[in-house]
Amino acid sequence: MRFSIVHPVTTAAVVALLHTANPVLAACGFDKVALITDPGFSITINSDYKVLEDTTAKVKYGLYCDDTQPSDVAGIDRWFKVPVESVGLRIPMASGFLEALGHSDKLIAAESPGNLTNICLDTSKIQTLEPASTTSNNSNVDVIFSADEGSDSNISVRLPSNDALTPLQKAEWIKFVAAFFNEEKTADSLFSGIADAYNCHWGNLQHLKDAPHAYWVQYTDSATPSYSIIDSAYQKDLLAGAGATNDTRAALKDSSDQSAFQDAVKDADFVFDQTELHNKGQRATEWYSNFGYKNPKNSGVAFLTSRDIWRTDGYTNKAGVSNFAEFGYVRPDLVLQDIISVLEPKYDSDYSRHWLLWLGGTNEITTVISPDNYDCAKPWISTVDKCSARTDFTGDSDSDNSNGDAGNSDGDSGSGSGRAGKIAGGVIGAAVFVALVIVALHYYNRHRRNVRIQALAQAEYGTEGIDLRDTRRFS
Repeated sequence: MRFSIVHPVTTAAVVALLHTANPVLAACGFDKVALITDPGFSITINSDYKVLEDTTAKVKYGLYCDDTQPSDVAGIDRWFKVPVESVGLRIPMASGFLEALGHSDKLIAAESPGNLTNICLDTSKIQTLEPASTTSNNSNVDVIFSADEGSDSNISVRLPSNDALTPLQKAEWIKFVAAFFNEEKTADSLFSGIADAYNCHWGNLQHLKDAPHAYWVQYTDSATPSYSIIDSAYQKDLLAGAGATNDTRAALKDSSDQSAFQDAVKDADFVFDQTELHNKGQRATEWYSNFGYKNPKNSGVAFLTSRDIWRTDGYTNKAGVSNFAEFGYVRPDLVLQDIISVLEPKYDSDYSRHWLLWLGGTNEITTVISPDNYDCAKPWISTVDKCSARTDFTGDSDSDNSNGDAGNSDGDSGSGSGRAGKIAGGVIGAAVFVALVIVALHYYNRHRRNVRIQALAQAEYGTEGIDLRDTRRFS
C-alpha cells in the first residue's frame, strides 16, 4: 500500500491561493456598489486599490489597504490608506455621514467643534483644526473633509457644500465617505432605504386636487440688500416632492428691488426661509423688517395672514446651532416629510417634524437635541421607516391648514396659481350668492305684503276709493 504525504497548509499559501482565484477581493476585499443618482463622483474598484473621482472638482483619490502605496498608477491626485482611523472636518455634513455609518468615534478634529450638534460626540475631546491652508499642520488626522478640495493639501477631500444637487444626489455622497472606511455596502443599504422612502412619499403627493403654492426665499444683508427666490435643485426638488407648485408670475430682474420681490411671492400659500437671522426670540419681527412687510396681518397676502413662514433651524444644540446642515442633508426623506407635514398635515397626522421651525408662531419654539429625542444606541439618522405607496391622498384643500386660516389675498394675487387664489375665489363667490339670496327674499316679502294689502282693501272698501297711503294699517 502506498501512502501520500500531506504537507501542512500555511496561511501564506492560503492568501496566495485566494489572490490567484479572486484578484479583486484578495488584497483588500473592496465591495463594488452602484450609483443611482449621478451624484458627481464615481468609484472604480481594482485588485489592490480603488479610485474615487470627484467629477465636479476633477480630482482623483486613490484608496489602498496594503502597507505599500501602489506606484504604477497614473492620474491619482492623492492617496489614502484605508480604512482611515482618524478624521477631521470643515463641513458639518461629514459629521452626519460619520454618524449614519457608525464612525463618529473616528472624528478627532473639526474647524469649530462647538458648532457640532451631534450629542454622541464628546466635543471637549475634539481638537480644533488649524486655519485651512496648503501648508497647515494637521497631519495628526488621516483625512479632512471640507468644502474645498485643496484646503488642507494632500489630506483634503471635498464634499458638496452648495444646493446645486438634488436631495438624493447630495445624500448619495454617503457612499463616497464610506469608501474611506471600506463600508460601501453599509452605505449602499442605508441609501437604498432612504431613496425608496423619498421616492415613495414623492409619488404619494402627486395626486393633490388643489396643490399648495410655495417658495423658498432668502434675504441677504449687504451694502445693497438683496431678495431672492431660491430655485436651486435642492429646494425645488423638495417642494415638488411635497406636491407644491412654485412657479413665479414674474422673474426677479433686480434682486435689490423689494417691491418686485413682494409682488412675485404674494400668491404663495407657504414660504420657506433660509435668511441668516440674528435676533433670537424676535426673529419673526426681524424677518418682516428685512423683507419690508410693515403690516403683515392685514396685508391680504395668504402666507402673511396665515403666518405660514417656516425655517429649517428648529432642531439645535444648546448653543442654538442648527442641526440641519449636519443631519438634514443625510436624510432627505425626513426633510421631505417635514415639508409635507406643513403643506398637507393630514397626509400623516402621527408624524413629528425634525427640523422645521414655524417662524410665524407667537413663540419661536425650537427643540434642543438631547437623549430624549436622539438615542445614540439606536440613532434615527440610520433608521429608515418604510413608506407604503398610495394614490388615494388628494390633499387638505377642504380643511384649514396646520396653523390657521389661509386668509384672502389681495388684487391679482387672488388669481394666483396656488391655494390662496382658489380660496379667495370661493369666499367671494359664496358672499355674492348670500347677497343675492337676501335681495331675493326682500323683494319676495314686499310682493307678498302688497298682494295682502290689495286683497284686504278690496274686502273692506271695494276696489275703488282707497288711497294706498292708508294701507299701512293692513300690513
